[in-house]
Amino acid sequence: MHIKALCPALGLSIVLLPLILLVFPVPVHAAAGITLDPTSGTVNTSVLISGEGFVGQLATIHWDGQVIVQDVPITETGELSYSLDIPSASRGEHIIEVTDDSHWTGSSASGTFTVLPQIRAFPRIARSYTRVTIKGEGFAAFERDIEITWDGNAVTGSPIAADSLGKWSLNFDTPGATKGEHLIGAFGSVTGAAEVAEVMFIISPWAKAEPLSGPAGTEITIDGFGFRIGEDGITIKYDGEIIKCNIVAETDGSFSRTLGIPASVQGHHTIVVYGSSFTPIGVVPSIDFEVIPQIELQPASGNKGTEVTVKGTGFAKGEAIVISFDEMTLDAAVVADDTGSFSAIVEAPQSEGTEHTITALGSDDNSAQAGFITEKTPPAAPKLLSPEQEAKLEIFGSVGDVMAGTAKYLIGIVGHLRGTRYDTLGSPLATFHWSEATDSDDVGYIFQIAATDVFASPVLEKEDLPSSEYTLSQENVLAPGSYSWRVRAIDDVGNESKWSEIREFEVIPMSTQVFILSLAIPVALIAVVLVSVILIRRANRSMR
Repeated sequence: MHIKALCPALGLSIVLLPLILLVFPVPVHAAAGITLDPTSGTVNTSVLISGEGFVGQLATIHWDGQVIVQDVPITETGELSYSLDIPSASRGEHIIEVTDDSHWTGSSASGTFTVLPQIRAFPRIARSYTRVTIKGEGFAAFERDIEITWDGNAVTGSPIAADSLGKWSLNFDTPGATKGEHLIGAFGSVTGAAEVAEVMFIISPWAKAEPLSGPAGTEITIDGFGFRIGEDGITIKYDGEIIKCNIVAETDGSFSRTLGIPASVQGHHTIVVYGSSFTPIGVVPSIDFEVIPQIELQPASGNKGTEVTVKGTGFAKGEAIVISFDEMTLDAAVVADDTGSFSAIVEAPQSEGTEHTITALGSDDNSAQAGFITEKTPPAAPKLLSPEQEAKLEIFGSVGDVMAGTAKYLIGIVGHLRGTRYDTLGSPLATFHWSEATDSDDVGYIFQIAATDVFASPVLEKEDLPSSEYTLSQENVLAPGSYSWRVRAIDDVGNESKWSEIREFEVIPMSTQVFILSLAIPVALIAVVLVSVILIRRANRSMR
C-alpha cells in the first residue's frame, strides 16, 4: 500500500520536472581558461597568468602538481591575474595549473611553460685572479659533462654535473687576462653552447666608450669599472687635453659620463681615463676613437640663389676643400684649419627635383655629404603649340604688304643715296604659342630663335615674357631662310625649366599666289591705264 501510494506522486514529479527546470534553470558555467605571457624563459622569469571563467573566490597555482601559490583573488566575473616568478626547474616543458575553491570540475585550467638554460656570474666585475662563482640553472636534470668556458677556452674545475633541478655551481679564479670585457659560456651533454647566453665579465679597472667613431661633436658615453669605491678626481683626457674631470665613482666603483668629441682632424684619437692615486694614469687601458668628416648646412633647404653656409669638421689639417652641388662644382674653395674644420658660403644653383646632395671633397681624399631640399621645384618645360613643325612664314602675306614693302625699300634706297641708313625687308607678323606653366602667376618665359638648332648665338632672344606667346614685329628682322625656335619657363625665384622641344620653320618672301597677284595686279592696272589713255585720246580726236 505504501509503495502504491508513492507511485502517483513519483509520476507527478516526473511530469512536473521539465516545467520546474524551465522556470528555474540550473546555471551553466563556461570552462575556465588561462594564458601565460611569456610561455618560455629562464628560471626567475616573471610570467603573467591571466584567467577567466572561474567560479570560486580564491585560486591556487600549481607547478608540476605542487602548490606554489595560494589565495589568489578571483573577481566577480570569474577573472584573475597573477605574476609568477618561475621556480628552479630543469630544462623543458612544465605544467602551470590554476584551480579555485569552488571544487567544480570545470573550474580548473592549465598551460605549458618551457624552461630555458642560463648561467650567472658573481661578481661580474673584478681584477685578474679573482675568485668567481658561476651558477647554472635550467639545464637537464642530472646533466653531465658540463663545461664552463672563458673566451671559448675551458676553465679549471669543469666538467661538472647538474642536480635533479638542472642546477650546478662552480668557483674558479679569473685568468691573467687583459683588462676589458670577456665572455663566460657553458655547455653540457644535453645542452648546446648556442642555447646558453654568454655572460659578460669585466677585468678591471677598465673603461669603455660608445660609440667609438663619429664626427667631431659626437656625444659619447664613457663607462668606467673597477675604480675604488667612492674614488674622486677621476679625469678624462682627449689627445692629452682634459675634457672632463672631478668625476666621483659610485659605491660599486663604477661611473658613467656623456660628453662631446672636440673639434679634431680626421683619424684616430686617444681617450685616457684615470683616477686619483688609487687608479693613476696608465692603469686603465686607453680608448681609441675615430673621427670621420662631416658637413652641416645652414639652412638645409631653400631655392635657387639661397645662400647656404657649409660647416665642415673632421678633415685633415690644411686640406683644400672643393664643394659641389649634385654633380656641379660650386665657386667655393676653402682650406681646413688646424682642427680640420672649415666654413664656406655657397649659393644654391639651378636644379631639378627637390632632393639634392652637397659634397665637400678634400685634397687628401676626405669627403662628407649632406642633403639639401629645394622648397620650390622648377616649372615643367613648355610644350610648343604653333606654328607647326616646318611651317612657312611669309614676309609679304598679301599684295598690300608687297606694295608697302616695295615703297619702303625704294625710300630706303633714296635714304642710302643721301648717306643715311635704310631698313631691310621686315619679318612676318607671326605669333608663336606654347603651353602655360602650372604656376602661371609667378612664371615668365624665355623665347629664342636661332639660324640652326644650335642656340649658342640666337638671332632673336626675348626674356621675362609674361604670357605664353610672342608676336614677331617689323623690328624683329628675319631674312629669308631656315630657323629653329624653343621656349623655357622660369619662376619668381629663378628656377628654370628644361628647354622645350625644338621646332623648325622657314621664312619666305611670299607665297606663289601672292607673287602671281603681285605681278598681275600692276600689269592689269597698267593695262587699264593704257586703255583709258587710248580711249581718251580717241574721244578727243573724234570731237575735233
